[in-house]
This record gives sequence, structure tokens and C-alpha cells, in this order.
Amino acid sequence: MTLKAGRRSSWSRQRNLTYALFLVGPVILFIVSYIYPVIYTFAISLRAWDGISPTSRFVGFANYATLFSQERFFHAVFNNIRWLIFYLTVPTLLGLGLALLIDGKLKGEGVFKVIFFIPYVITPVAVSAIWRWLYLPSGGLVNATLTAVNLTFLTQNWLGNPGIVNFSVMAAALWWMTGFAFIIFLSGLRGIPVEYVEAARLDGASPWSIFWRIEVPLLWPSTILVVGLFGIDAMRVFDIVWSMTGGGPARASEVLATQLYDVAFGRFQMGLASAIGVCQLALAAVLIFPYIIYIAGRVEDRGE
Repeated sequence: MTLKAGRRSSWSRQRNLTYALFLVGPVILFIVSYIYPVIYTFAISLRAWDGISPTSRFVGFANYATLFSQERFFHAVFNNIRWLIFYLTVPTLLGLGLALLIDGKLKGEGVFKVIFFIPYVITPVAVSAIWRWLYLPSGGLVNATLTAVNLTFLTQNWLGNPGIVNFSVMAAALWWMTGFAFIIFLSGLRGIPVEYVEAARLDGASPWSIFWRIEVPLLWPSTILVVGLFGIDAMRVFDIVWSMTGGGPARASEVLATQLYDVAFGRFQMGLASAIGVCQLALAAVLIFPYIIYIAGRVEDRGE
């Protein structure tokens, strides 16, 4: 018995050592690619540095004081929150609606899948180029179409009007991102056992009841994925805004990421840019972390 117990203990130690060795790589990667950059960024945010000079000057929290005294910073924060609300509602609900439509055995399903999903595989810079052309004040497809149907009074300088530029860029993002939500929700719908839906129909349930009481709860994993990724994308949105407007006109479409880029590489104020990055991370944590805690709690409840 003692010999067997010793062998079992030795095997257990070897197994634990193997697990630990497999974990070393991911832990080191996480520290090097995430923890260290965050700490280093915070350290830089406490200094005055142009990003080129070999020396920098410690200024404490002066960069944060400068940042919080600028209306520009709070305008960018407000725009990020607008993007968050937009991403969590419009492309999410539109993607769900398209998935429900296709799942209803619509004819030409394969063609519609391609049409809806193709925009998502296009790079953001290419999407921006397409929509900049569509929005051209003179010769652009949007204004030309409005003129052709005698709605000339609706024509706009879509990317040059501070009052509507954010909505114009969001329309381009809607065309681009909806395909992702569509594919995820369609996969979720196709994963729902047909027996559940058929049993509900035999019991006389209406289409709305089937959707609300069966499909919505069973789409919970898909919803977690879409909402989580869209929430993260809203906090780090950069490429499509920068490529379409550069944060203009008059910084009307500026978000934290475009402001950070301008301050860092346009003004060479690396300390102030790092402070923006730290604030961006803190804002994302405040807005997204409660969602992560909620989801973790739901997963734990389901595990029980």
C-alpha cells in the first residue's frame, strides 16, 4: 500500500509539474504583452517626453491634470460612449433580425449569407475608402441618388458637417460590422434543437412567444460573444474613424484612440498620450468589467 501510495504521489507531482510547464508560456506571454505594457504606459504618463529624446522629465500627475482640463478629452470620451451605445444596439439588433429572416428558410439563403457577410471581411481602411467615395458632396452615390429621386434638400456634406459626421461614420461601421453579428446569431439559431420549436408550435405558441421564450434564452452564448466583442470594439474604435475623417471636422468625430494618435505622433507629447491611453483603459474597465462579472456569475450559475 505504501509503495502504491508513493507511486501515486510521484505521478501526481509529475502531472502537476507538466501542467505548470504548459502554463509557463501563456503566463509569460500575458505578462510581456499585456501587464508590462500597461505598467510602462502608466510610468510614461507620469513624465514629460517627446518620444525621441533619450531623457524625460518626471512631472507626476501633471499630464492627467492637463488632460482633465481640456474639453477635447471629454468630447472624445463622449464620442466613445456614443459608439458603445451604437455598437450594442444597432448592428447587434440588425444582425439578429437578418439571422431570424434567413433562418426562416428564405429562398436564396446562400446568396444572402454572402451578401450580408462579405463587408465584414473587408479591411476597415478599404471600407473607409468605399464610404468616402459614397459620401462625396459632388459626385458621391448618396447625394446623386437623393438628387435623382428629387430629394435634393436632403443632400449633405456628410463627412464635413460636424452635426452629422458621427452618424455618417457609424452608418459605414453598420454596413461593415452587421455581418459578424448576423453570422454568430445565425449559428446560434441553427444550434437550437428543432424539437423545442416544434413542441412549442404544437402547443399553440405564437411566433413571438417562440422567439421570446425559446430562441432568445438559447441564443444567450451568441449574445455574450457579440455584445462582449462589440463593447471592446467600441472602446478601441480607431481605424474607420481615422481613415474617414481623421477625427474631424473640427474634432467632431474624435474618439480617444484618434486623440491619442494625434497627441503622440502629431504633437510628440508621449506623456500626455500615455495618460490618454491609461484613461481609455480605465474607461473600458469601468464600462465592460461589470458585464464580465455578470457573465461570469451566469456561467457559474449554469455550471451548478
